[in-house]
Amino acid sequence: MSKMASLTLFLSLQVAAASAVTQGHSEVTEKSITVYPRVLESREDGSEKVLIVHEGYSLHLKKASILARRLLLRDVTKDGVIEQYVDGTHYERHLYEDTNKKASLLLKPTEHGDYFITGLVNFTHRIEPAKFRERSSTRRAAHKIVQIHNIQGSCESDQVIESDTREASLPEVEMRGAFAQNFGVELHFISDYNHTKYFEGDKDAHTYYVTLFLHSVSLRMDQLDPPVPIGITKIQMTSSTDNENYVELWNNGDLIGNETLKVLNDVVQKEQAYQKADAVYMATGREMITLIPGGKSSYILGTAGSAQACTDKKAAVGEDKPGKFSGVNTAAHEIGHLLGSPDDSKGKWGDCETKDGYLMSEYAYGKRAFTFSECSKKAIAHFVSLEKSACLKTKTECPILSFPNKALKLPGHAMSGDAYCKLFYSGFPRAFFLEVCKNTICV
Repeated sequence: MSKMASLTLFLSLQVAAASAVTQGHSEVTEKSITVYPRVLESREDGSEKVLIVHEGYSLHLKKASILARRLLLRDVTKDGVIEQYVDGTHYERHLYEDTNKKASLLLKPTEHGDYFITGLVNFTHRIEPAKFRERSSTRRAAHKIVQIHNIQGSCESDQVIESDTREASLPEVEMRGAFAQNFGVELHFISDYNHTKYFEGDKDAHTYYVTLFLHSVSLRMDQLDPPVPIGITKIQMTSSTDNENYVELWNNGDLIGNETLKVLNDVVQKEQAYQKADAVYMATGREMITLIPGGKSSYILGTAGSAQACTDKKAAVGEDKPGKFSGVNTAAHEIGHLLGSPDDSKGKWGDCETKDGYLMSEYAYGKRAFTFSECSKKAIAHFVSLEKSACLKTKTECPILSFPNKALKLPGHAMSGDAYCKLFYSGFPRAFFLEVCKNTICV
């Protein structure tokens, strides 16, 4: 790439990033620029850093939080479901945010005193270490910045859209932080089989990706009044299709949107594992379709019920190309539906229209694609004021209070609750794991 082309692409981060890039379901050739980021420590405790992505573009980062302290990892395998409890603070110890520029990043220190940086530098561009790990003359590691390509489509619609190519800056929105202790959506996240297999069995990489993905969703939800942040309580992986009982597939393997939502809600209603979540979101790596007279249409990105958070129909489904963050906006849109916002249209909540291009438009595009309209804000504010949304104001997941440090042998080491009890209460062969409201104990 020429220097001029690199400069043009880089400048899009600053002045033209708001035009939502949409592509069809086919793979697109990614264009990237190489940068050598520099991290400046601004506080002794490491809770704040300045990331100089490139001369003229920097991020003021603060520590972020989105994971439950007691995070449950579930893996649906051919032999059944394997559950492991892990320390959520371990997985988010390198998580940082810039709420003004909408950055969600993992800054992992290296043995050279440098950092490997992964995540979203804003709502439209992602960053990752360069494949061949080259370094600059200052020994800083090379990274590449790539524009996020949102998959083209709509929610439960078969209409064709016209792409918007206007270049404009991101609108100013009031940001309030990505995590609230006593209010927000406790989310159970599912990766379907196709989404899971991208990570090739690396559960750490999978968990880090979901953390960044939903943190960026949470930054979008932070625009609301009151803000409705996301908290991740469970991450569910699907390592085999044998027990993937929450999808409905077309004969070629495509995922049928509405039918999948129905069976997923049935599973959520019946199985205990989903009961405590305020909402359940499944990211699919398959192509999502909707059935139409005479065949099918692939012009659908996600689906969810309206105002169904806290109910037994609290599930939503959306496409995402794992590793690419292409489905973040779709997830925010579908969770917006669960929180009571309809697609933008003239009616009860105002004179908003799909053509305005806001996040809850049937087709979000242009500089408003990452912003909730005033209609959406009013609808969600009304929903969270209702008694039916009471679960959003109650935290049901509780931290591990009796987990000694020696239980975690290595960073990220995980064990099931029963295994923990058997290991540390070996003198009591009938010991088992019991969860109660404000504690976690062995009985």
